[in-house]
Amino acid sequence: MKILLYFDWVGSRKELREHDKRLQNASKEVGVEYMGIHGSMNQKWNFCWIFSARSYDHFMEMTAKVPRPPQMTHYATELLIPVKLPNDEPSL
Repeated sequence: MKILLYFDWVGSRKELREHDKRLQNASKEVGVEYMGIHGSMNQKWNFCWIFSARSYDHFMEMTAKVPRPPQMTHYATELLIPVKLPNDEPSL
């Protein structure tokens, strides 16, 4: 599953880079795929991290290793769950 972690950041770019590196290290440690930090076109959020994990619990295992810093004022997590569509077209 893909996981989008939208967040606002009130710290410096240096602090963001340091926290991003901690997340990358934690993701490697537990086997969550780190897919980068992105600028969000959504007016609500400053940034979005993207991850790929086996499950939400797998993702939570990673986040437990990196406490949320005070510079991250608030965040929202969105789960993108794969959908399997049938191979056959319905008969009309």
